[in-house]
Parts: sequence; structure tokens; C-alpha cells
Amino acid sequence: MSLLPAPDFEPFLTHATLPSGWRVQYEAVVTSTNDLARQAARQDGPERQVFVADYQTQGRGRQGRTWVAPPRSGLLMSVLFRNTAQVPQHYTMLASVSCCEAIERLLGLEMAVKWPNDLMVGDRKVAGILAEAVSGPEGGYVVVGVGINANLEPDDLARLPPSATALNRAADRTIHRGELLVAILERMDAWLGTPQPRPTEALWHAWHGRLWGRHQVLRIQDQGELVEGIVEGAQPDGTLLVRRTDGRLHRVVFGEIIL
Repeated sequence: MSLLPAPDFEPFLTHATLPSGWRVQYEAVVTSTNDLARQAARQDGPERQVFVADYQTQGRGRQGRTWVAPPRSGLLMSVLFRNTAQVPQHYTMLASVSCCEAIERLLGLEMAVKWPNDLMVGDRKVAGILAEAVSGPEGGYVVVGVGINANLEPDDLARLPPSATALNRAADRTIHRGELLVAILERMDAWLGTPQPRPTEALWHAWHGRLWGRHQVLRIQDQGELVEGIVEGAQPDGTLLVRRTDGRLHRVVFGEIIL
């Protein structure tokens, strides 16, 4: 029987100090925090508005998958970025690097980014990121959703794939989701900068330096084709570079590492 963690969002957020210009809206139960961010965008919501929830009834991940997390066990958040000329991959990198930096500083764990959008502790997935770009009458915007397994009991983990883990298991301590949220926003704010953001090249280097599986032989599902080879790295646009066993260089734009 899993133990329900104590509330750590609502009481904490009433007195937490956020970076200037950021706003956090908390809801106990939602369909999806990305849905809340998209609704806010349609209603002219401000830039850098953040939505967090204790539970999602229809949380979603990449390629139509669902994101499942017991109530109050995960950090489930979405961030609204407005009127941006940057591609969604830029914001996937921003969220990936910011989450890794926050976790490394708070917990001392060594983090990696499994292409294209998973965060890893060792060889186990601890988080996923989903960036969605929309253009329309309300203007262009990007919604970045983040789901982090913060506190999971053994029976909760047993319901997930064996490749998954949680921060509390890796760090051997209970994770305060409110503190983790603020730490992530601080790192995002540092990368975005005021008034001038840090160079995109610097963000790419921070992301690429954590790329999981580099120089290893992996299998990648690339739009119906199974590609096997050595992962050489990735390009700034997010394209994965794989050296096939026959020596040819294969570029993967839309795909998934399946080990």
C-alpha cells in the first residue's frame, strides 16, 4: 500500500519567493497542466505563467502516450512562453537543462538527457518533457510540460516500466516538490536572462554535454525503421547523429531510443 505524501505545494507557494516576472497557479486535480496553460494562452495569459497540480486525470507524454503518477507523488508542471520565434526544441532543451541543474544542485544526483526529451538518473528515467507550439489568432506561444517522478513507493514503481525510477529512490530522501519547482524556475530564469537571454549555443552545449548514451551502441526507432549504431551526438536543432554498423551517418529527426 503506497503512502500518500503530505501536501507540499499549496502551503509552500503562499510564501515562496519566485524569480521576478514568474507566476504559479496551483490546482489539486486537473485534466492536464498543459491544458491549463493552453487555455491561459487563449485568454491572453502572461508570459512565464506556470501551472502545477497534484494529480492529472489525462496527463500526456510524447507520441500520444499517457503520463501516470499517483496523487502528490510527482512534480507536474507546465510553463507558458509567448510570442517566441524559437522552435519547440529550444524549450525542450531549456526545460531539460534547467531541471537537470536544479536536481543536481538540490540532491547531488548526476543527471543525463535521453534523446529527445527524457531525464535519466543512471539508466533509469525519472522525468519527461513535452513542448507544444501553437500559432493562431491569439498569437504564437509554446507550452512546455514537465513530469518528474518525485516521491514513489515500491508498489508505485512496480506499476511502471522497469526502466523508470523516482528522485526519492535515487537520492534516498523525500523530495519537497515546492522547493524543486522553485529551483527549476530559478534555473529557467537564469537561462532566459533579463533583459538579454544567454546564448542559444551555450544552452545547447549544456544540453549536449548531458546527452545520455553517447558513444554507445543503441537501437533507435526512426519513423518505422529500426536503426542500430553508435550515438555520436546531436545537432543544435535536436537531430540525433547515429553511426550505423556499415559506417554510414544516420540523422534522426523524429524517433525514439529503444536501447
